[in-house]
Amino acid sequence: MSAPRRVVITGMGSVSAGGIGGTASVARILAETSATSIGPVRAFDTTGWPSRLGAEVDDAALEALLDPAAARRLSRICRLTVAACRLAVEDSGVARGPALGLVVGTEHGDFRSSEEFVTGYLKRGPSGLSPMIFPNTVMNSMAAVAAIEIGARGPSVTVNQATVAGDLAVARAAALVRDGRAVAVVAGGVDELLAHVYRRLSEMGMLSPGAGRGTEGCRPYEPDHNGAVLGEGATFLVLEDLESARARGAVVYAEIRSAASGNLPVAPHTAPRGRRDPHSPALRALASTGAAPSAVTACYGSGNGDPALDDWELGLLAADRFPAPISLAPRFGQHGGLGALRVAAAALHDGGSMPTPARELVMVHGLARGGCRTALLIDRAA
Repeated sequence: MSAPRRVVITGMGSVSAGGIGGTASVARILAETSATSIGPVRAFDTTGWPSRLGAEVDDAALEALLDPAAARRLSRICRLTVAACRLAVEDSGVARGPALGLVVGTEHGDFRSSEEFVTGYLKRGPSGLSPMIFPNTVMNSMAAVAAIEIGARGPSVTVNQATVAGDLAVARAAALVRDGRAVAVVAGGVDELLAHVYRRLSEMGMLSPGAGRGTEGCRPYEPDHNGAVLGEGATFLVLEDLESARARGAVVYAEIRSAASGNLPVAPHTAPRGRRDPHSPALRALASTGAAPSAVTACYGSGNGDPALDDWELGLLAADRFPAPISLAPRFGQHGGLGALRVAAAALHDGGSMPTPARELVMVHGLARGGCRTALLIDRAA
């Protein structure tokens, strides 16, 4: 039996509120540790709503990446997906074709098209249901469009999960490469801000300032955290078999040493702070590398300001003896692409300003309400 393939990261593409570009741009954006792209929402009127803040993509910069004629046929979330996937593929130089797969993670999918489709029916009855809009209402519409655009004719997968959609997509893609089902996979996540989703989550107290207590803002793991702040954008990575990457002379940014996921049995949408995990994916991922928790030098967590979820994640990581987590949510807002940005941050840990060490394991940890938990171990010394 042949040994599992080693999975490395050879390209990045990101369209977020923090900026747009390939690996060099992602490294520059992540290095600006004091910068935040969160501000008052501009895309829709939040007057009278409990929450006002968000992290929005610059639409003019996004449109500049796309052919105007092609862009008119795409919904906005598909534009975000196509732009980020194309940036990642161009950054990597990976070949198109049947050996290239695609995994897309998202929390809300193309909700804007679903809203438009249903509104047509409510206004005009069955004749108002648009056959042109319907394809965008299914959850895998972004993957379908992007696969055509980047020439990915291998496996195409869409994962739908709150909070950790991007992490889960990268973990799934790593498994596809490791098991030999694809030579390379473009993987990441995407979401967009939408007025109806934003307003309902705000009224439910899921967004800062929660139940109206304290100042609105994204403060994961802090004593005064009082809810998430939504963001939007798409971030995708190119994962590739190490031998194939070396054979074509690709730049290798880091290796995904292991990835694991699981589900704690808790009630839907809950985050019980005291619940511990006897089957920790983080420990399982670590065990497969043969390393001890002390070998993990840093941890990027999924904390987004949700008090119960933040505290639960801190408790689980402490029980597993991992370092206190770092959150990127205060800079980019909570969205489906954030998990892939966390993996990018781990791959470029310290911004690439230091020489690659002999061995540096960085954990990317994710936890969602309802118990979905992910862990990826990133090694820069590939």
